[in-house]
Amino acid sequence: MSIPAQVRLVHWSIIASALLLAIASALSWAALENLASLHLKLVSENQIERAHVDILNSFYSAGGSALVLAVIAVALRKPSSQARAAVWVVAPIIALTTLCFLVGGPEYAVAPTGEEPAELQAEYAQVVPDWYTWSHGVTGVLAAALLIFGAVFLTRSDLREAYVNAGGTETRGYTSWVDRTGGAAADVTRDEARGTSGERSRDDGVEPRG
Repeated sequence: MSIPAQVRLVHWSIIASALLLAIASALSWAALENLASLHLKLVSENQIERAHVDILNSFYSAGGSALVLAVIAVALRKPSSQARAAVWVVAPIIALTTLCFLVGGPEYAVAPTGEEPAELQAEYAQVVPDWYTWSHGVTGVLAAALLIFGAVFLTRSDLREAYVNAGGTETRGYTSWVDRTGGAAADVTRDEARGTSGERSRDDGVEPRG
């Protein structure tokens, strides 16, 4: 059975989300290595620990989410109602989790108030570098957007038929809404023609009285 373009679009959106979250996890690991290499004098140990915990949580969250999405992407190679349900349940959860980690990111652990000495502000910038903040944020937002798109796109009725038919015992192919509409119109036309023909036959078979 050929896979419709709409089904492939959902499949590739899940694959792209998994890759983006894998990149986000790698960025978090690089930020952890950067933090471990610093020799800070003014930043408190509490602030450093908070930033470390936040980055580490982002690393585990993004990496674990990427693995889960990779499994779902493999399952989506053959469309089924189970794979469709998995996307519905997992995609919004991962999207929400990713956005929550972005909102409460590690940069808030060392956010300057503007009253600190210049030396302290410079150390704050080293704890959570700008390259991590913007790159990790962009990859996370894109991944969440693709996941939400995939989950919402699966609510289409024609995609439901594609997944249900592929996962069931029937082997009929996918039918787009255009084909179904045209087929319905053709059925109505045939029914009307049959009805008209039947009425004519009855009229022809009635003998006039008197």
